[in-house]
Amino acid sequence: MSDKILVAYATAAGSTGEVAEAIGETLRDENTIVDVRQAKDVAGVNDYRAVVVGSGIRAGKVYSEAMKFLETHQQALSQVPVAFFIVCLTMKDDTDENRCQVETYLDPAREKAPQVQPVDIGLFAGAVNYKKLSWPMKMILKAMKAPEQDYRDWEAIRAWAAKARPALLG
Repeated sequence: MSDKILVAYATAAGSTGEVAEAIGETLRDENTIVDVRQAKDVAGVNDYRAVVVGSGIRAGKVYSEAMKFLETHQQALSQVPVAFFIVCLTMKDDTDENRCQVETYLDPAREKAPQVQPVDIGLFAGAVNYKKLSWPMKMILKAMKAPEQDYRDWEAIRAWAAKARPALLG
């Protein structure tokens, strides 16, 4: 019998989706089926032994699709191991201070879905690709002089997923 893991994510410009795919690839093996899907497209989680929930951050907030996913499925999620991951430009400088700040972005999710206690939390830098951004976000980032760059550390992302795997599959 195969184990089944869901990696559900919310993204605005695709960066978080690519991180979710890398996490899924790392969790997948001959005995583990991994579905990677946008949180807004997930109807139920009862078929999964574990769930990983990820979101990008905008203005210090988890995307609403991820919040809705947690709130809608919190009863089922409270019955299985769950890990969270965040993709945020603040993490381009991976300092203790930035980690603490970014982890506080999960506080509203913890309040909306208090039954869901993550077994692990991954915090990762994102990417700025002006071609994929909405016009207002592009203007904000340009005003902040944010360079178009991919800050994601694929090795760290895969290492986190590998480390989280035993906690997810018990």
